[in-house]
Amino acid sequence: MKRLTTVVIGMGRMGKMRYEKLKRHGGFQITGVCDEKPENLQGYPEPGYVDWEECLARCDPEVVFVCTVNAAIPAVVCRALSLGKHVFSEKPPGRDLADAEAMRREGERHPECVLKFGFNHRYHNCVIEAKALIQSGLIGDVVCARGVYGKAGSPTFAEEWRNDIRLSGGGILLDQGIHMLDLLRYFLGEFDRIMGRSVDTLVWKQLPTEDSAFAILKTQDGKLASLHSNALQWRHKFDLDIICTQGYIALNGLITSTNSYGEEKMTYYKKDLNARSGALGKPLEHTMCFDQDQSWEHEHQEFYEAVVSGTPIRNGTAQDAVRVMELVERIYGNTGRGPAL
Repeated sequence: MKRLTTVVIGMGRMGKMRYEKLKRHGGFQITGVCDEKPENLQGYPEPGYVDWEECLARCDPEVVFVCTVNAAIPAVVCRALSLGKHVFSEKPPGRDLADAEAMRREGERHPECVLKFGFNHRYHNCVIEAKALIQSGLIGDVVCARGVYGKAGSPTFAEEWRNDIRLSGGGILLDQGIHMLDLLRYFLGEFDRIMGRSVDTLVWKQLPTEDSAFAILKTQDGKLASLHSNALQWRHKFDLDIICTQGYIALNGLITSTNSYGEEKMTYYKKDLNARSGALGKPLEHTMCFDQDQSWEHEHQEFYEAVVSGTPIRNGTAQDAVRVMELVERIYGNTGRGPAL
């Protein structure tokens, strides 16, 4: 296996997780780690840097993993691309649409470089199976979907950097809801209309960012989707219903590092108007349960193959990043970041 010299910029929670997964992969030779907080660099055998530009210059890696706060992502990504590095960046792709477009443009100026964004939810087993089921045609065509993605908050939620609008660019919609928006695009296609929205601070009144975001979206060919992203669920929750012409799919729970979203399941039901199963409105259900999260490994492998073999990035492209940030921008509307009036 070819080993790619790699640095990880940003060694907070996500950077530490990426670091461990990259070590296990075997194809990434980590030659440096970087974080502006020296305490986050303790305990690693690789050279540590507090200045990301010095890290890039001294390590001269082939690959850069960007796991910084949102505000720093565009500068690091664009500089790394300009130096001819392959880049994997965490989501969200910056603080706003302008950040995402800047990174896409820089990527287009350097087509020899691979640029991928970490929308790992597409690689969860329940999502993979749901996509395959839809593509099989067994339950017809997708017509609408409902997505709920909720957090419980925490005792220190109000102090987290993700709620500092200067660093994050937005609240729960940008932090977590962006994953559900990306999945809705993945299953239904591109949305060209926002039929309704409400972006509010309902409970965490001291926040400058929203703790709840509702949206209704519509594709050009008439598919509808609803989204509720919130930090006031009080129990971690992931639910996505995908309604088709001949049945429907329910995705419930998600295996994550916190193990707090419940068992990951995909259940599908075929339309049974003649009650062949014995009861109208209660068709036979088919459930698949999963007990492992391999999403990180799948997306790292796709990125690795793209760098080594030149295979195209299928998920988390720069175009995906721009499209989903366009939706975020439109849901926020003219109010900028934070709760809508």
